[in-house]
Amino acid sequence: MKTIFLSAILGTLLPNCLFAQSPDQSLLSDEGVARRAAHTFLFEEFSKGKETTYRGEGDQRNLFEMVLSNETIHLSGDVSIELPEGSQRVVSLFKYIILRGENLNYLGGIDVAPYSGGGTVERSTQQPNLYRFKLPAMPVPSEGMPPIQIRTRCAEGKTATVTQIAFNSQGKLPVKFDDIPYRTLGADQPRVPVSVRVDLQHELSIAGHVDLEREKFFRYYAAPGTCDPSFERWANKRNFKPGRQIFKLQPGLVVGYGRGEKLRENPNETGAADLSFFERHDSSAPKTIPAFENVDYAMCLNDFPEFMSVEHVGRGTPLIEHFGDAADLAAAHIADQKADGGRTAKWWEVKNESTIKAEWDYHYQKEHDSWELLAQFHNEVAQAVHAKTASVNVGGPTSAWMQLHVNQFGLYRDQARFMDLTRNHLDFYSHHFYENMGSLGAWERRDNGYSGYLLGRLEATLDMLQAHMEETDNVKPILITECGSLQAGRGAADYWLRLRSYSAFVHKLMNRPHQIDLAVPFVFTNMHWNPKSGNVAFIPTEGASARGPLSDFQPTPVANYFELWRDFDGRRLPVETSGLAAVGLNATAVYQGNRLQIALTNMTSRQLSVDLSEITGDSLNASSIQQRRLRYNGGQVIYEDSNSLSESKTIPVDAEETTVVTLLFDKQIDPAKTLHREFAYAAGTAVTADQSRVFQIEIDDASKIDSAKLVIGVHRNNGLGEAIAGTFNGQSFESHPEWAHQFDQLMAPLAISISKDWLQKNNQIEIKPQPVLTITSVHLIHDRSQPLND
Repeated sequence: MKTIFLSAILGTLLPNCLFAQSPDQSLLSDEGVARRAAHTFLFEEFSKGKETTYRGEGDQRNLFEMVLSNETIHLSGDVSIELPEGSQRVVSLFKYIILRGENLNYLGGIDVAPYSGGGTVERSTQQPNLYRFKLPAMPVPSEGMPPIQIRTRCAEGKTATVTQIAFNSQGKLPVKFDDIPYRTLGADQPRVPVSVRVDLQHELSIAGHVDLEREKFFRYYAAPGTCDPSFERWANKRNFKPGRQIFKLQPGLVVGYGRGEKLRENPNETGAADLSFFERHDSSAPKTIPAFENVDYAMCLNDFPEFMSVEHVGRGTPLIEHFGDAADLAAAHIADQKADGGRTAKWWEVKNESTIKAEWDYHYQKEHDSWELLAQFHNEVAQAVHAKTASVNVGGPTSAWMQLHVNQFGLYRDQARFMDLTRNHLDFYSHHFYENMGSLGAWERRDNGYSGYLLGRLEATLDMLQAHMEETDNVKPILITECGSLQAGRGAADYWLRLRSYSAFVHKLMNRPHQIDLAVPFVFTNMHWNPKSGNVAFIPTEGASARGPLSDFQPTPVANYFELWRDFDGRRLPVETSGLAAVGLNATAVYQGNRLQIALTNMTSRQLSVDLSEITGDSLNASSIQQRRLRYNGGQVIYEDSNSLSESKTIPVDAEETTVVTLLFDKQIDPAKTLHREFAYAAGTAVTADQSRVFQIEIDDASKIDSAKLVIGVHRNNGLGEAIAGTFNGQSFESHPEWAHQFDQLMAPLAISISKDWLQKNNQIEIKPQPVLTITSVHLIHDRSQPLND
């Protein structure tokens, strides 16, 4: 392997800019001090003489891209390119490394040595003139870091030419250092008192779902049998199951991972696969531990073979004329897996993240209706798969970037039309939700452009999708097959962003058991292809094989996610919170025998003191109270397995912490009644409120309802300017919570208590106009109590 050392190439000088510093450096963790030093080094030293591109103005000015080299480099065989000295200190501030040139599609996988641990990092785009790949999880920057080498192999007999190498941040690298992730949020203020009320006299039925249904929500990213059995046994012991994985057809069958026969194009039919391959190929799913042999899980197809796909982007988008051939290949693979091994996934997604350009090439091409083609392709795959393997559920579009408000809700209308066009063929719809890099302290960022999902946007989005399905009589389950954080890195703050995101997403989703059939955080036990990933619970010890058993690995902070939730299970109980913004605190209560468990997620930047003294029906005498905590304090991720709180029912919960509290009683918990919670949706979604809007909601028997809440989903830039006001069957209501006018980009549900005396069979809701407000959806949540056995 030849190594190419990049020289410093002069370009356009960096323009003058401000480098705002934290007013009190003592508030920063050691990691924060190191990262600020790297940030200063980037702008004051490393950037000198390099071409740079910026977005925004003033304090909102972000560095978009920095060119490292404009040298022309010809690559053949095995190649190693060493980046300029200092790159290793600043690279973690960016998201991608970009190579520009010619014939770059000849390059294989990229190893960013020594930081990807011998594995290859994920490529985002691979084209003849562009090769973009994600940065691996980098350690906290320091002056003594070894230099970066980009190592790759060019296809045999081919030459690729690199004319430019650049770091790219997607416009998310501020010139002002962001110190929020490196402070202990809320430590400088008194704890906020919050009350949590649990009702032990009722079980809670959410649209017929009383059991927590743990198997839906406590999953990790893998298919059964895809890692060493020792990792599966470890996960199973903590009551986690494998949930989802991708099967890439081009590398998996055409290139192949072993010496066996490879899938080839049909010599008699251009663009079609030679399906006789499956008569000889063993497609059996990998062998797994006995406990996982009958686990239902999801798989996703991707990277359709190059011989049937568009050349533009290397993610295998089938050519329109070969949609049927691609569908036949998908159906043959799934059927062969079931025939050869006796099992396959319960849910198959047609194409990973097909809502974005990098995955569905027709989004680039204005001459095509890309969403109609996407629906057509999903329908053809579903028809072919169902014909061969009727037991398999087929769905999509496996969405990425669920910012559905974009283009005045044009992206939402694309999603709605996709559902309409696939209603007769797909069995489920699936989506991905990720918090952006740098979204720690979301509450502190709410007035400065926070557009993540964990302060109301997730719920408002899912409500909007559900309302459209209800309106069109096309109600299907939703799968969230990836969720978490896009943050790379292996510093404590990086780990904390992922951990708080895993827990917050899963906690919110578990309270929608009637809508969500599967939720899989992007969390792994281990990755042999990217062993030092920040998303893994275990990394190999020094010198150990990335494919070895658990005994050759050491835990990362991610392992504590499995520990935190390991035994949270049972039947649901009603729980209410007060004293904090509704979008800031989630609470779920479950019981088994004499055990009560309460999960609390605090998404504000304040530390809380949670009062659990108001437990209705608590004559059982709690003999012990234990708190399991996973939190961020003093620059460290801290896991505490069993803090005893036996003499107090006041629970500390830190900023963005999820905690699990367990109370053991002297007697069995024995609810006498069921609280039935049901949902009724109005027609109409993403409706502008430039004039009065009227919505209709029908319910079966209003006389039996004990309480109700009207939920209005709203979107408005610059927050809620004035109260949401209107009438419910002629009775006036309004809602203007303080937190709702503090958002720069508000998208969240507002819940308004409705007197049961106002309810009728046919209910009319009129909402008064408000400038630049969008009503995303309207629905009614209504509860009724009845004896447990009725």
